[in-house]
Amino acid sequence: MVLLPGYKWLEIVPGRRGSRLAVKGTRVTVDDILDMLAAGWEPEEVAEELDIPLEAVYETLRFAFRTLKRVIATAEIPS
Repeated sequence: MVLLPGYKWLEIVPGRRGSRLAVKGTRVTVDDILDMLAAGWEPEEVAEELDIPLEAVYETLRFAFRTLKRVIATAEIPS
């Protein structure tokens, strides 16, 4: 198991769900949560439907935001 520094609820378990980032102790991936949010679900609804802590949903959003921010910061800007 790989825990991410600064994240209480996110982990990678080799072999589980294709070794994708997931909510600790579950098979719920970050992708699952983001897909539901993108489809218009409220964070509270996602947490209830997936039986995960609301804090895990918000932590997923924080992870996605920070990841996107890094990608944008390192992207080449066309001249």
